[in-house]
Amino acid sequence: MTGDCVIVRAEVRLARVPVDPPRGDAIQEFDALELPIVELADVAGRRGVGFGYTIGTGGTAIAALIADDLLPQVVGEDARHIGALLTRLRGHIHALTPGCISSNALAAIDIALWDLAGHRAQTPLHMLLGGAQHRIRLYNTHVGWLNRDLEELVDLSTRAVEHDGFTALKLKVGKADPEEDVERIAKVREAVGPQISLMADANQSWTIDQAIARVQKLEPFDLYWIEEPLAATDLDGFERLGRHTTIARAGGESLYCPAAFHEAIRRGALDILQPDVARVGGIGAAMEVCRLAAAANLPVAPHVSPELSVTIACAVPNSVFVEYIPQMEPILKRPVLRRDGYAYPFDTPGHGIQFDPEALDAFTADLPRRGRVGIS
Repeated sequence: MTGDCVIVRAEVRLARVPVDPPRGDAIQEFDALELPIVELADVAGRRGVGFGYTIGTGGTAIAALIADDLLPQVVGEDARHIGALLTRLRGHIHALTPGCISSNALAAIDIALWDLAGHRAQTPLHMLLGGAQHRIRLYNTHVGWLNRDLEELVDLSTRAVEHDGFTALKLKVGKADPEEDVERIAKVREAVGPQISLMADANQSWTIDQAIARVQKLEPFDLYWIEEPLAATDLDGFERLGRHTTIARAGGESLYCPAAFHEAIRRGALDILQPDVARVGGIGAAMEVCRLAAAANLPVAPHVSPELSVTIACAVPNSVFVEYIPQMEPILKRPVLRRDGYAYPFDTPGHGIQFDPEALDAFTADLPRRGRVGIS
């Protein structure tokens, strides 16, 4: 073991960032983003930062799992052995995996370890992981929340294209009246023109029979994909939907391990895979999903957290989009780099995400348990 790579300090804190006004989709409205944030430090004084997230609630459960059961297993270990350490951590909480709480907890540590790796190598992480692309297209979801009224939806979509340079927009669907979904997408398509890529996201709110009928109503609007029209694990339904529409089926944000993606690929259930770096278990797991997709000649579009997802997307050749939702920006020193509808990875060692200490202090929530472990 190289002495200066040993982890000597590990801590977790929980940030709760208000979302005002609340944002809504077909199944929920939420008024906060919760981020369990892990920091690891090695003997040489290098720091790696990682995080998971939940929307609305649940962050305290993730932070408690990290503090009580995972961080004590990390301190004293060689930070270079990322794969071995994550395998051991998964085994330590085997009864909880796979699942959203455990995958988020593991992801926060995995991301911090990979950030440390980039700092050791003095290399941007997207280059260390493969360096396949230098930029990736962004699609703007922030304009398209379901609880925006039609006038606001059209206005924000138009401004995103004409003033902010976006070339792709995603609109939430799942109104009680299917014709209202049709009207909303039709009005945005009319406003932004045929050259802009439009996606629709139902957030797992339909049955298969509803999905077939409702997706077919959306076909005239040249959608790039329909996202999560069904429950994430309804692979039979996704297969059946594929026989009734020409719109690409996208999903994966609610799959919590690479094995679940493997089964979706094997079944031909998805056309575009959307691994969420936090929910799937971290950078290592997200990269595994991207490679599975590449082997099946399928594209990937990493879900949310654009500041981190751009690192994964630019590391691999088969990524096509990263999602833009600026929910983390209130606690960041700098937002994701974007220009002309593209996101660019930070050209600094590690993943390049820098939290603003004062903002982070302002939004830090109390934890019921201690969140720091170290070697004295």
